[in-house]
Amino acid sequence: MSLPDLASSACRSADSPRIAVVGAGISGLAVAWYLERLLPNASVHVFESANQVGGVIQTIDSEPFLAELGADNFATLVPDALQMVQEMGLRDEFIGPNADHRIAQVVCKGKVFPIPNGFSLMQPTRLSSVLASPILSPAGRLRVLAEYYIKRRANQDDESVESFAVRRLGRECFDRIVEPIVGGIFTARAETLSMQAAMPQFLAMEREYGGLIRAAFAKRKSQSRSELAAREASGARYDQFLAPKHGMSWWLQKIQASLRKPICFGHRVVRLTKNAEFDWTLHASCSTDETRSGPKEFPGYHALCLALPSPKSASILKTTHPTIAEKLDRIPYASSAVAILAIQRSEIRPEAFCFGVVVPKMEHRDCLAISLASEKYAGRCPDDLVLARVFMGGAVRPELMDKRDDELLAIARREIQELLGAGSLPRWQTLVRWNEAMPQYLVGHLTLVSSVRSMVEKDRSLRLVGNAFDGVGIPQCVQLARKTAEHFATLFQGTSL
Repeated sequence: MSLPDLASSACRSADSPRIAVVGAGISGLAVAWYLERLLPNASVHVFESANQVGGVIQTIDSEPFLAELGADNFATLVPDALQMVQEMGLRDEFIGPNADHRIAQVVCKGKVFPIPNGFSLMQPTRLSSVLASPILSPAGRLRVLAEYYIKRRANQDDESVESFAVRRLGRECFDRIVEPIVGGIFTARAETLSMQAAMPQFLAMEREYGGLIRAAFAKRKSQSRSELAAREASGARYDQFLAPKHGMSWWLQKIQASLRKPICFGHRVVRLTKNAEFDWTLHASCSTDETRSGPKEFPGYHALCLALPSPKSASILKTTHPTIAEKLDRIPYASSAVAILAIQRSEIRPEAFCFGVVVPKMEHRDCLAISLASEKYAGRCPDDLVLARVFMGGAVRPELMDKRDDELLAIARREIQELLGAGSLPRWQTLVRWNEAMPQYLVGHLTLVSSVRSMVEKDRSLRLVGNAFDGVGIPQCVQLARKTAEHFATLFQGTSL
């Protein structure tokens, strides 16, 4: 079937559609994986500027260390990532967190203290734990309890996470507990982070039950997995997480290996040409092209999926879809650095053992959080060591990204010594920078995303995926990838659109 015939028939039939996916992070790989199952006759080509899959999900597998440079697990309450793993037949290769030290801690006046049991992100579900916590002053604890009497907000406009948390839980609880948890998860400033985009579940609690404590009381008899996890949480619901035994890169490489066509590595798409509704040409510079003769053309694609950070998608859409590009450029990104250090287990103070430590902005320290990766998951390093990941920068401390690598590693060693007690030089250390890698969901983000989608949907042969839209987590990325593949399957199978 010729391309003009395909366009004129409004895609009611296509024997072998050619679909280009640009980007081989988890979103792009998942789109390609689902497309090959939903459209067995499709020819799916994945273009990737780097020489490996994964994007910001990368693992160092260097005996005896297994170190994650980005995400080290995924959550299962949003089931899409888990379902994909199960469909791949890999469920037995994934493990849950260790049973010991399954708590999160927070820095308070230079020392670490457990986040109260039952405090899930920003919902107190066990009031006795809040009352017993040394993190809050007596006045701060009483203010949390007073949340029960705070009326729901009548105005349904978006607000910041800071606005919501201070309004419901008080300034001290926000500063001491909520802000560092949010900063650790989103590498974002809570005063600009959209409540609707980042934490809509708590808005729903306010609307439905009148508040967070009222919602906890209403659900306290529930035996659902989600509610049981919330009541036991110490900052995060650790029982809902899974990680590959052999590292996150291992999983993504399994997805890559299952694809029918090899990925076009070293191909950076720099421009697009659209000749008809279902006729895309990709112009890509090739890192292996020694002639440097300019971008190569890859013509004849019926559909295109961009699985890139929004600024990169905006850059290559400027010619074909300038209005979409302009809106994508409104989504800001933050940069961060992660230092990974193998430290002596015997030097860590006993009370400091946990899954992770978050650091309030008001503590004026140089790290956002410290994750003890080897305490969370087995097989990460030798038993006499602890593998620690120190997170720096983000939207909270962007000025730290101007420091040299050796300076950031020195900061990480100092933070570990002062907060955890380990003072000897690490047995092993490394540092990775993630430049402009974390999208910032500013207040009004959902309105912006809705506007982008309404324009993208006018072009049935174009779709955008990634962590800039429906959530920064892996499950949300996989969910959007699956829906995108289903859209193209419907389009090319000729069912109603």
